[in-house]
Amino acid sequence: MKKILTALFCISSLAFSSPLYAHNKTTCKQVKFQSTDSTWAGHYYLQGVMEVGSELLLEPNGKFKWYLAVGALDQYAEGTWWKNGNCIGLKATSKYAKNLEIFPTHLEIHDKDLTVTWLGGQQDGIYRLAE
Repeated sequence: MKKILTALFCISSLAFSSPLYAHNKTTCKQVKFQSTDSTWAGHYYLQGVMEVGSELLLEPNGKFKWYLAVGALDQYAEGTWWKNGNCIGLKATSKYAKNLEIFPTHLEIHDKDLTVTWLGGQQDGIYRLAE
């Protein structure tokens, strides 16, 4: 019960902590990973979402590692990523996907930052490349 309440709190916090909501598509159509996409590979940190810590590692081989911590909820996933036009898509392997309550399904490219669209379609925060 505590886990469910925590998840509901986290999701509602993400939904209401920003005036931005998804008004465009909330997915990034999956395409085959191209070696040129590896220019987006790197270690990213989530910014702009209060009391939420998250990191995203886009590996140059089309694999990713991701985690998020908020309150008592910790989420972790690994899977594949791809670039399709102005977006980066993430697909967690089934081992992790079945337990994800909060997950970035779509990352829109803005300069060097990645604007996040979460499960449910809300947009909040950006992943910024570590320097």
